[in-house]
Amino acid sequence: MAKTINNLNAIVSHIQNPDLYSPIWANQIEFHERTNKPIAKCDISKGELITLYPIKYISIGKERSSSDQILSKRLELLQEERYPYPHLRVAPEPLYIHSEKNVIYSDGWYGNIIPSATNEQENEQSNCVFVPLPSVAPLCGMVATRSIAKGEGIISSSCIHDESQDKTKLCKLTNEIAKEYAYELGDLMPYLQMAYTHIDKKEKSETIAKQKMYHTINESYPNLQQIHSSPDIYTVADFLSQGECDRIIRKARLNIQPCLVKNEETGAVEVDPSRTSTNANIPRCEVPSITKKILELGNCVEEQMEILQVLNYKRGQEFKPHTDGFDGATTTCGFQDSGRIATIFCYLNDVKAGGTTLFTKVGLEIEPKRGMAVVHFPMSSDLVEDEMTEHQGSVAMDEKWILTTWIWKHWKADYRYSEENIEALSDDII
Repeated sequence: MAKTINNLNAIVSHIQNPDLYSPIWANQIEFHERTNKPIAKCDISKGELITLYPIKYISIGKERSSSDQILSKRLELLQEERYPYPHLRVAPEPLYIHSEKNVIYSDGWYGNIIPSATNEQENEQSNCVFVPLPSVAPLCGMVATRSIAKGEGIISSSCIHDESQDKTKLCKLTNEIAKEYAYELGDLMPYLQMAYTHIDKKEKSETIAKQKMYHTINESYPNLQQIHSSPDIYTVADFLSQGECDRIIRKARLNIQPCLVKNEETGAVEVDPSRTSTNANIPRCEVPSITKKILELGNCVEEQMEILQVLNYKRGQEFKPHTDGFDGATTTCGFQDSGRIATIFCYLNDVKAGGTTLFTKVGLEIEPKRGMAVVHFPMSSDLVEDEMTEHQGSVAMDEKWILTTWIWKHWKADYRYSEENIEALSDDII
């Protein structure tokens, strides 16, 4: 934890170099000629990101006095389970970020000198609030809570942590900002990611061997049946109806393409050499009823779902042995420092010959049946890959269709991978 904090302090100071990162989109403040107080240099809309909080350093459980020359802000929200950054979350005491008063930072980094409505201008109504930005933790943003006219003073409310504040609304606001400014914040992500050191794989394996902590699905879901333990594998008969299966196939058939994967060494997106099937991504807005079923079965929220994929195997095609997990926490598909804690897939057609799903380590073979879902857990809740979930899509003798998705431990933070960016497939809403 201490190493991560030291790394963050060094990196956050580095990226405040205006030659490296001086964002126009967060540079909407100037200073009044007479009072030298911060004012809006243009009209600002409600919900707009005004500036960033220029962090001097981060500490654990050390709130500085308001009479000090340091402004301190509590970061409790980022220590919640829904967000990534395990090294922030496991801190035994609250996290605080600090910034020096009366220090002029580069353009766009004036958050520390914006007066608080609860401080020196308590009679004036606040027009903005500090919020943590999960995509680039521990950086925070100043967001307009109402429209602000050019020349109007910038006054914040009581900042990041407030016991009286509706935490649900704050969570919603942080995600809206991360989504709205996904590409701009994305420029900062590689720098912040360098700060997070990972727990030793052996240490994590020993811990999970003792605790055996895995994601808990909805065990009261209709037709749910456990067909194997250690690893736990479930099936759900008639998870999708015949009509739903047929409509999904029709929707995907005209939009099918080779399966792609990110090359971990080069970073390039290329054809996945481990499978010869083709696939199509389906926007969740086109399958709201099916999304609802997955969320109910998976006992999760939509922000934890990876993109829905339809896989098509023609005669002779296969998916070689693999787990759906990763070798520890990873950053991909819009999720940061997280992992897949559950796999949910559903057969969309009956397959008379071949195409079975074989769990190679335990000798369990599942025959495709239209509408039947299968659930397993490729990683523990501590993000240790479970190699016992290795499985393969056997060579198809008859055509095979599958709908699949993965549940991640944490909410999506990088909204460059937003659902809105998925190409629409058809007007048929299922």
